[in-house]
Amino acid sequence: MIRRRNDEERTPPLRIIHVGMGMWGRFWAAELRKHPEIATTVAYVDVVPEMLALLRDELPIEEAACFPSLQDALAASDAEAVLVTTALPGHVPVALEALEAGLHVLVEKPFAPSVAEARSVVSAAKRADRVLMVSQNYRFFPAPRVVADLVAKRTLGEVGPVSVAFRKGEIAEDPQKHRHYFLPDPLLLDMSIHHFDLMRFVLGQEPTRVHTVTRDPVWSHFVGAAAAVATIEFTGGIVVDYQGSWVSTAPPTAWAGEWVMECERGSIAWTSRGDWTSTADSVVVHPVGGEPKALELPSLTRIDRAGSMEEFWRSIRERRAPLTSGEGNLGTLALALGSIESATTRQPLHLG
Repeated sequence: MIRRRNDEERTPPLRIIHVGMGMWGRFWAAELRKHPEIATTVAYVDVVPEMLALLRDELPIEEAACFPSLQDALAASDAEAVLVTTALPGHVPVALEALEAGLHVLVEKPFAPSVAEARSVVSAAKRADRVLMVSQNYRFFPAPRVVADLVAKRTLGEVGPVSVAFRKGEIAEDPQKHRHYFLPDPLLLDMSIHHFDLMRFVLGQEPTRVHTVTRDPVWSHFVGAAAAVATIEFTGGIVVDYQGSWVSTAPPTAWAGEWVMECERGSIAWTSRGDWTSTADSVVVHPVGGEPKALELPSLTRIDRAGSMEEFWRSIRERRAPLTSGEGNLGTLALALGSIESATTRQPLHLG
């Protein structure tokens, strides 16, 4: 730990232009100010002046650091990277503009509206020889790290059936005041994409086929489908049973959901990500014929969005691909979009 701290002291923080100051973007801005050792934001960008005004109301930011376009911010700063937290339609154009200007890019999930558009950004990053990373922030918590290690080492043998359940009860809130209510795919693209990415991470396999059914209960206020059941097959033969709901009346889960993974010599039950903390993280191993054991989890220096930014920073300084590179994230995006297509056509969909 002492060596790590000394290494950080010798490694300069990233100079960031932050594009997209909506609600989630402002959450990001506030979080990054807590970690100046890894990132310093030199400019803030939004095409909507009111968003920049809200940002300045919430944080001590000078008006001179706020710009209406990335082009203006680039001309006025010495940035080396861009953080993209715009709405989904802005992800690809902003990322491409940043890469063409020679900057590294960290973009919020979902990466792009289509896999083809995502691939175009991956190609642009390769041409520019710049780091392109997607912020899949649920990976940066202790529980999934421990589970991925258990699976990779085959601690309980081969993995068999897996079940994942995600439940939140966003029912009583005023529909006019909640952004999720108006998203076209509030569950599968905006939320389940986290769970799909965790599946790929902890299993170490790629999805090959998905069959999704969406059915909303009568009490849902959501415009798009807020509840879904999916069966997902992976390259190594693992099948995941996934159930997700924004409008569940059952006890809510942590944000990463409740996982039960049956293995050759026992099972693993785990969950992760409380409200902005790792306090909900737990991993319990149930050996066949033995007593369940709660595993001790590591204490991570930075979690969630700060964990994403740390990985982005380290990958640039160490000249390596990040854990959730743009190219590496294509499988997650394909699964999320494929699950939506399967629900629309009411047919299983082969991925690849």
